[in-house]
Amino acid sequence: MDVYHKIAINSKKDAEFLSVIKKIGIQHQILILPGGLSSLITFDITESDSRWETISKLIAEKGASDISETYFSDDEIRSAEWLRLVTAFEQGYPQPKLEWPLKQQSYEIRCPQCAIYRQSGPMRLAKEPHLGRKSFMSLIWCGEIFCKPEVIFELTGIHAQGYEVWDALIHKTGKPSEIVRQLYVPSVASSGVIFEDDLKRKTCTLCGTTKYYPHVKGILRIRREALLTDTDFMLIHEWFGHGLLAWREMLVSNRVAALFLDKGWQGVRFKVVEIV
Repeated sequence: MDVYHKIAINSKKDAEFLSVIKKIGIQHQILILPGGLSSLITFDITESDSRWETISKLIAEKGASDISETYFSDDEIRSAEWLRLVTAFEQGYPQPKLEWPLKQQSYEIRCPQCAIYRQSGPMRLAKEPHLGRKSFMSLIWCGEIFCKPEVIFELTGIHAQGYEVWDALIHKTGKPSEIVRQLYVPSVASSGVIFEDDLKRKTCTLCGTTKYYPHVKGILRIRREALLTDTDFMLIHEWFGHGLLAWREMLVSNRVAALFLDKGWQGVRFKVVEIV
């Protein structure tokens, strides 16, 4: 496991920061900002990098933009009992885009303030997606996962349990996509995620639901008693997101993750879950 950070600073406001990264040899990208008086400086660094301690102190001191994400090795993934399935490829918006999410045909919105929902109908795409070599995709703003028919065929071959195959509709025609179908997961685990105290969250004043900001750093921990049995797919009980964005994370079993890795499918990745 390694935590990656994407850092952004301003060459003028953060001149001292820029001087340090040049001195310690960090490769960076330069984008001249409008007006030409300063530039946006971006660079990537992992927490395993010997220079991370220096950079982390500067981030805290200067308040630099820091977007982090955790990546796991194939060995770590194959050794885990359960994993989060995360899409790594988004294409297009759910339809109708201008009325999303409160007025559409795919969700039953349970709270108009925080937009928690139950999917009540097929997701609607603007047009047929172009996946290239990828086998999976999601839509911007949504947590639902779509896949090519080959994925369904192979899941059927290992007798995977806990998912349904739903059509994805082309919005203008109402006809099913010929490229992708949705991996719909109906079952939801019990509440049992153990959140770090510093993970941002907000409780809706209308319905009382707490939504957590995305868990991106480290390993998500879940109590064993919260998990369902005799299944390969389930949704986490807790909600994630902010504003009108809302989703539940998808968990998959070790054997499903191993199948995906064996096939070399692109468009998704895995995050290890610790069961306690």
